Amino acid sequence: MTRWLCSVAAMAALSLAAGCGDDETQGPDDDHTPVSYTVLIDDLAATPPLTMTQGQTVRVRLKFVNAAGEDLDVVENEHFGGLTFTPTSLASATRVSGHSYQFDVTGGAPGTGTVAVGFGHDALADETSFDPVPLTVLSAPGSKPTN
Repeated sequence: MTRWLCSVAAMAALSLAAGCGDDETQGPDDDHTPVSYTVLIDDLAATPPLTMTQGQTVRVRLKFVNAAGEDLDVVENEHFGGLTFTPTSLASATRVSGHSYQFDVTGGAPGTGTVAVGFGHDALADETSFDPVPLTVLSAPGSKPTN
């Protein structure tokens, strides 16, 4: 958790120098660079380590905040959030139509790994990357373990 907080602090410092768009005169009120985020799973705030169940789908919503503490939901029409699972077999994410920060995420192969959150101007959401957080996918109830 300490490493994550250090990353957020570093991102905050970097975001003061970089804003959205080409206009270098933008003030802090126009800053569309997130320094932190919250993960909501089925509308409930989730904290790492995250846990899912194999084969079950949950709605994941990302809430981004800039250095001024402003919620970046107001710029969702022009920006995208992203989820990257490592290993990729842990889960799959499908963007919810009309929502750049929401996904239907389905638990894949049982095991442990990470999920990283990204943010950007296109669906790749690779302009701002946050440190990965632990993710565990549990076996579906009644499933037989694999060896």
